[in-house]
Amino acid sequence: MAKTDNDLLKNGDPAANWKGRMGRTFAESEPHWPDPVAAPEGAPNIVVILLDDLGFAEMGCFGSEIETPNMDRLAANGLRFNNYTTVPMCAPARAAIMTGKNPHSVGVGWLTHANPGFPGFQAGEISKDAPTFPELLRDNGYSTYAVGKWHNAADYNVSAASDKSSWPLQRGFDRFYGFLGAETNYHAPGQIVEGNELCSIGEYGENYFSTDDFADKAIAMLKAHKTAAPDKPFLMYFATNAPHTPHHAKPEDMAKYKGRYDAGWDAIRRERYARQKKMGVIGDWDLPDLSPGVPKWEDMPEDQLDIMAAYMEIYAGLVDNTDQNIGRLVNALEEIGELENTLILITSDNGASSIGGDDGAANFTEKRVTQQENPELARRMLETGALGAVNTSPAYPKGWGNAGNTPFRFFKRTPMNGGIRVPLVAHWPAKLQDKGAIRSEWVHVTDVMPTLLDLLGLDYPAQHNGYRTRTLNGVSFLDVLMDGAATSRRSEQYYELEGNRGYISGKWKIASLQPPGTKIDLDNWLLFDIEADPTEIVNLAAEHPDVLRNLIERFDQDAFENYAYPLDNRTLVRALTHDPHRIKDVNRPYVFYQGTESVQAVQASALFADRDYELTCDFDHATGMEGVLFALGDSLRGFCAFVKEGELVVHYNGGFLVKRDLRLPITDGNQRLTISHKAKGRLQGEAHISLANGANGDLNMSPCILFLNGEGFDVGLDRKTKVSAECEGRGTFEYPGRINWVKVVPGPQAPGSMVNRAEALAQKDW
Repeated sequence: MAKTDNDLLKNGDPAANWKGRMGRTFAESEPHWPDPVAAPEGAPNIVVILLDDLGFAEMGCFGSEIETPNMDRLAANGLRFNNYTTVPMCAPARAAIMTGKNPHSVGVGWLTHANPGFPGFQAGEISKDAPTFPELLRDNGYSTYAVGKWHNAADYNVSAASDKSSWPLQRGFDRFYGFLGAETNYHAPGQIVEGNELCSIGEYGENYFSTDDFADKAIAMLKAHKTAAPDKPFLMYFATNAPHTPHHAKPEDMAKYKGRYDAGWDAIRRERYARQKKMGVIGDWDLPDLSPGVPKWEDMPEDQLDIMAAYMEIYAGLVDNTDQNIGRLVNALEEIGELENTLILITSDNGASSIGGDDGAANFTEKRVTQQENPELARRMLETGALGAVNTSPAYPKGWGNAGNTPFRFFKRTPMNGGIRVPLVAHWPAKLQDKGAIRSEWVHVTDVMPTLLDLLGLDYPAQHNGYRTRTLNGVSFLDVLMDGAATSRRSEQYYELEGNRGYISGKWKIASLQPPGTKIDLDNWLLFDIEADPTEIVNLAAEHPDVLRNLIERFDQDAFENYAYPLDNRTLVRALTHDPHRIKDVNRPYVFYQGTESVQAVQASALFADRDYELTCDFDHATGMEGVLFALGDSLRGFCAFVKEGELVVHYNGGFLVKRDLRLPITDGNQRLTISHKAKGRLQGEAHISLANGANGDLNMSPCILFLNGEGFDVGLDRKTKVSAECEGRGTFEYPGRINWVKVVPGPQAPGSMVNRAEALAQKDW
């Protein structure tokens, strides 16, 4: 009954708030114009800058050697918070900052890839009874803008005909430009969305870089706003994908750091720690040893050290570029006269990542799925100058992530401080008095929304958009923001991500780490006194069993109340399953047509992922016609068919070092291409390929495609980066003839395949 109770019903009648008089003529009538909604008197503009996977020690003002003068300037004229915690992964952190609620409680306990059928894990989409702060600010007279990464829409809801209720415009923003998924190529994003539309971008141009583009759009929105409504406050949510993987950088940005990291991550970590102590970002805290599993620099193979250093040069260039664009945004605020009364908050969604493994990854897109990479790949890319460029997908080694989280241990995905303690900078010239100060009071990510409401004098609504809301989990830190002597209202918080658990109460913290893909151990708790030991070195579980037991009970209570159970520490396999409403979508035939936008990668790739399938393409050909018939994927992985120089070419791109072609003679008239693929198991695949004119042959399509998350499926052209290098330099290489259809009939999965399983069955195996 919650949605239909009378107290929740809204009155949309245009006369509901009309106070005039209506007669038959104007002479008998009296007009009335209700007052428009206006923001509270003196309401500031708000700019929330959310960086992605930036660790505690990766701004200059938090101890880094990376050049971040613009963020440093904001910190010097504002505040730094050294005890700000978040939740340890992207989509949940975004839900928490947006709603002021614990992410599980609004259905965002994990990423957008899967729905395992439990309330806390709803494919990354924020529940409709939890209003976001852009929704509430818009309701109260703000214009609201968002640029960059969203990552709170289920993968299966990103298509031409999907439910868009979780897209940015439906969750509070007037305008949006960016992408909806977890990550994208900086040089050539696989997906760009503007408003509610997927943009059909053919080519980006040689000098394109997504963070530059996002800053351009944000600046344009703010200038347009200033022209249209100079007295109306605005919200700008600038959520870069930087510095998330793939670690790309512009040549001039990474060149600035050439040779800077030759000393290795151990030395850089010690340097950052010394700077942090000197500038007062940390107190007299101990620097722990390297996190468990992180190799010492001196133990890495000597002939690989130049590659290891190069990964960090790329990453530093990426952070540097991000800072440049933050500077451009701040300069634009100054140019339009709005910097003085704009509250700027800069933070990160979680700590630095360990996804690159011991030695990094030149193609982490594949390595994180297959857990292997040809050792020659990174060397070849480094020597050709390709590493960090458009047709690569690098991730730095976890030793650099450990340095990024200095002085803390562990990484993103864990409740240890390396995963949850990140920088927070606040800048508001009109109101903040003690410029350059460092705040050490505890602030949590869910506290941002209640703070914004508090500074505007707004109450959290009991109902919104026809739904009864629930209470906020966050608490305002406005008093801490405004007064250096104020104390935090926060005293406790639970954490859960991929089975890893944590709970903080006062000075005590418990944590339980669950190695991915292993049986969950409910009893392997650690206990720390984070007041005396903020870098979590000394496990006190044996010395204080009563404290440990009490905090475990409190975690358990919060976990059930917030829907954080059941624990799920499966590997990325959990992103390859499907709920019962969607399992049919990956097993039915599909017909694709010429002249449409790209079909998104995560949806299209499931039809080809480690399984049998038959693809047929019906098209017309005349002598001299050349172009792409269809293309799945991008320059990193996929396959395509194109006509060139009188031949039909089927190209399989199985990764950087696997490129195979089959060439068949083509004749004029109506043609039908048939690709019959057989998945043999162990990621081995073979296709028999034929044309209606009798030409045929076989093509080794190993290793099989598992999961694509870059570019999707195109018919009649190949947008953005090219699956086959032969198609480069020709724009989209659009086929000039008619393509009647491309039909895909998916068949059985390979023996023992982990892809496209029913989620309910997959859970029974766990």
